[in-house]
Amino acid sequence: MSNISLCIRVDDEIELRLSEMRYAEEYLNLIERNIEHLRPWMPWAAYEQTYEGIQAYLRGSMQRFIDNMGLPTNLWYRGQLAGAIGFPRMNWDKRMAEIGYWLDKDLQGRGIITRATSTLITYAFEEYRFNKVEIHAATGNRPSRAVAERLGFTQEGIMRQVEWLNGKAHDMVVYGMLASEWHS
Repeated sequence: MSNISLCIRVDDEIELRLSEMRYAEEYLNLIERNIEHLRPWMPWAAYEQTYEGIQAYLRGSMQRFIDNMGLPTNLWYRGQLAGAIGFPRMNWDKRMAEIGYWLDKDLQGRGIITRATSTLITYAFEEYRFNKVEIHAATGNRPSRAVAERLGFTQEGIMRQVEWLNGKAHDMVVYGMLASEWHS
């Protein structure tokens, strides 16, 4: 896995790099700084984060990439690790992917996730030739929902109580973007 390299340039400030093992310590530190910020919306943030756990996550993510089942990237802003974005799920039979993301709390409000998501959508349609990209967000997660809405996604529905967060079931909004819509 160490010979795989991928870097997607978003703009002069942002790039997406594969979630490689060499970033494990930096990734853990970023998560630890943001754990309270992430806990309301990320199921994994409810658990203790360890270096070994991050390594296992990165190994699994890279295996999904090798198996062509996901695209795990870290988001770099002005040369610093700032969050994560990627396709945690890709379905080749349905020609679609789901985008997931999170960003350092201190960098929010600068359009970083919106710009990175826009680039990743174009990547999904042009490089992978997918027909559809989805974003799923808890109904109460306004910042995440705002990204999909700013980018012109269609709200397709609400899945009732499908995400367990902090001891409570949450509804998830499903947003979709078709290749034909994105290119127009």
